[in-house]
Amino acid sequence: MSAALELRRSIETCELQHAAFSEHLKLLKRRADDALAGYAPRLECVLGPSRVGKTMLINALERAYPSSKVDGVRRVPVLTVPVSPSISPLLLPMSVLTALGVPLPQRGITSGVMFNRMADQLRLAGTRVLLFEEASHLVEPGARLPPRAAGDWFKSVLENLGITVMLFGVPRLERLFASNEQLRLRASARREFRPYNFQSVEEQRAFASCVLTYAELFRQSGWPIDVPRDVLVKHCYLLSGGLVGVLSRFMQELACQMAYETPRTLTFEDCATTVKLIESAGHPHCPPFARETVSAIELNQAHAHVLEINDMPMRKALS
Repeated sequence: MSAALELRRSIETCELQHAAFSEHLKLLKRRADDALAGYAPRLECVLGPSRVGKTMLINALERAYPSSKVDGVRRVPVLTVPVSPSISPLLLPMSVLTALGVPLPQRGITSGVMFNRMADQLRLAGTRVLLFEEASHLVEPGARLPPRAAGDWFKSVLENLGITVMLFGVPRLERLFASNEQLRLRASARREFRPYNFQSVEEQRAFASCVLTYAELFRQSGWPIDVPRDVLVKHCYLLSGGLVGVLSRFMQELACQMAYETPRTLTFEDCATTVKLIESAGHPHCPPFARETVSAIELNQAHAHVLEINDMPMRKALS
């Protein structure tokens, strides 16, 4: 493998176990462990903007509890269920069956019969935890399944099937709980997976650690980034507003641009060129890698912009 391909592979396969990610994963694994040990089921909800790392959490949970075969029977202790934008009372249990890889029943079946079919298959598979990805599709404008009815459905899975449910989605998923007080009072407190806030010294260090981890991968592959660390971190923050997924996208594109070059030192100009090839999450009036200096006001604006477009309130940072 060439040095350029090795660089690209190392960047694209790098899964940063950063502080916020590890904190959420630790709690969710504890809930999954309890479910597998037979304790009372829980309803967990993780809210966060796109590109904050929710999918990475789901992938990590899937790896921690892999499916297996016992006496020829497939066992799936933890199952991920994607929620489609056009979800309906019938499609919700069908989505679970599809995720299990079970053939779907014939057309014309009622949602109640489909729910029972789903329950039987989950028992056969030994599934104790369901991870619903993009669950915020349930509260999109024009959704075919009213939020209150969706809440009742999850309540049935929790209580009638005894299965722990974890919902992942953007912040508007909160409307699901606002519309169904019975679901809300049965759920754990919603967990916010927030972008890093540069005003917090602790979160600033956590974000910088992510940037420098990527920079070290470039250096080890023969492409050191010749930009002062502080400058690189601030511009990456200006680009992402604290979203590690956007930072990862930038680093992947930077590696991609080196695919047909021999190892060399990367410059500020290389970063500026790469930024033009991806979508920035920061404030549109504060472009990254436009000039070397970055003010504290610009950093705060980048973070505030990410929160605003995702309907998340600004939280006062503690240094």
